[in-house]
Formats: sequence, C-alpha cells, structure tokens
Amino acid sequence: MAKASASRVSIKIGEPITIKLTALWPGKTGFTSGFIIPDSIPHFDIWEKQPPVAIKDGIEQQLTVTSYDSGRFSIPGFRLTTPTLKATKEGYITNSIGISIMPVNVDSLLDYHEIKDIIEVAPIEQWPYILAIVLITLAAGIGLYFMLKKLGVGKKPTRLDYENSLAPYPAAMLALDQLEQNCQQQIANCKLHFTQLTHIYRTYLYDAHQFRSHQQTGGELILQARPLLQEDVFFQFANTIRLSDAAKFAKYEPPKAEWITSIKNIKDAITEMDKTLYKPKV
Repeated sequence: MAKASASRVSIKIGEPITIKLTALWPGKTGFTSGFIIPDSIPHFDIWEKQPPVAIKDGIEQQLTVTSYDSGRFSIPGFRLTTPTLKATKEGYITNSIGISIMPVNVDSLLDYHEIKDIIEVAPIEQWPYILAIVLITLAAGIGLYFMLKKLGVGKKPTRLDYENSLAPYPAAMLALDQLEQNCQQQIANCKLHFTQLTHIYRTYLYDAHQFRSHQQTGGELILQARPLLQEDVFFQFANTIRLSDAAKFAKYEPPKAEWITSIKNIKDAITEMDKTLYKPKV
C-alpha cells in the first residue's frame, strides 16, 4: 500500500514542506521500486528529491517542496515505478495532499533602513592615476620590445643563420645519419626506427619553417609536402610516410633494406624542401 504525508499542510509563501512517500508490503523482501516524481508540480516548486530507502516491509522516499502562489492547492498522488506485486491499481498510487499557502503580510514588515538624502561627495582627481598607468604601460612596452629584439623574436632567418651548425637542416641530417648507423648496427627495433624517422622530419619542419608538424597526421604531412617537392622525390617521400604509419600503428615490419631506403627518402625530401623554401634572392 502506498501513501503520502506532509510535515505541514499550512504554510506561508516560500516556506518548505517535507513530503514523505511510503510503500508498505508486509512479508515482501527485496523491494526495489521507487516513486515517479516529476520535475515540477502545479503551483509547487521541488527543492530536493531524496532517493528511496529501504524500511521494514517496504520503502520510503522524501522530497522538499514550496510554493509562491497563495491559495489552497493539492499535491497529486505519486505512482510507484515498477509495481511487481499483486495489488489493486489504487495500491500503487499515494493519496493527494491539500496544502494551504498564506500570503505574507507586508504591512507588518519593519523598515530596517530609513531613506536618507543624497550626500554629495567631492570628486577625486583621476588624472595623476591615469598618467601613472600610461607611463608604466609605456615603460613596460619599451622594455618588452628591446627584450624581444635582443632575443631575436620575429627576426626572419637568413641563409647564413640557417647554415650554422645549430640550424635545423644540419641537425636533421646529423640525426638521420645517426639513425642510419643505429639501423646498420641493429640497435633500434622497427617501430622505434620509423617513429624516430618521422620525428626528425616533423622537428625539421617546425624548427626551420614553423609548421605545426607535430600535430599533423601522416596524410596531412603528405598533402603539405606535395607542392614543395618534385614528383619523383614526393613519390618516394609519400611511400615512406605511409610505410612509417603502417609500422607504427598496423604493426607491419618491412624488410631491413627498406629501413635504409626510408632514411634516404626523408633526406632527399628535407634537402629538396630546403632548396624550395630558401631560394636565394636574385
């Protein structure tokens, strides 16, 4: 049997009421049902819905409601969610509850603060503060400019800068030579070899040309290189990138001869790209 009860049946506007829903089934154990509680009830706002809890021979569920409409309204019955026991249809629905909501008597409210006249306040001169802020901002901007200039930020790389021992192109060639040596000495495994190979290429693109290569997929690297490489170099480069993806993600292990060939293809691609992007001015 399901029933509902309220902590109070007469409240003022905005006061909370606790509604207790109970379902009792003597002799029944393992009762797991609950009540269907809507998101809102006409003339009432639901503040809190607690989950059902097991009690002796049944369950109990509580919710807290209030109302902002004055008058007498009814909280309708609540139906059980999964009625699995033999009972009449009415046995699964709680009774309705009539609630009286009384308006607040605003005449009895006290004035906590009496209205006062507007007090004129002498204006505070703002220009010294504005001038100080402008000067501080200007000094900070000048300091930042000279610091960035000293660090070379924004400076376009020249061919001379690019050809020094720390430039991206020589660094990439040195890393590829070391990778080829490791390959010949059989130090690296297949997946590590091709991972390092594409990492060297991505690093070159980022350091030399500021491409966001480390975030690109193998397919995006191929599309990016298409207009920068000659057809034969591009064809070998594209095959190497696809072979690298297969070795890293599909666990495909190509013959050792293709390991050396892959290094040569990446070297040719970087060299060709170096010539394309750093053409001397005529």
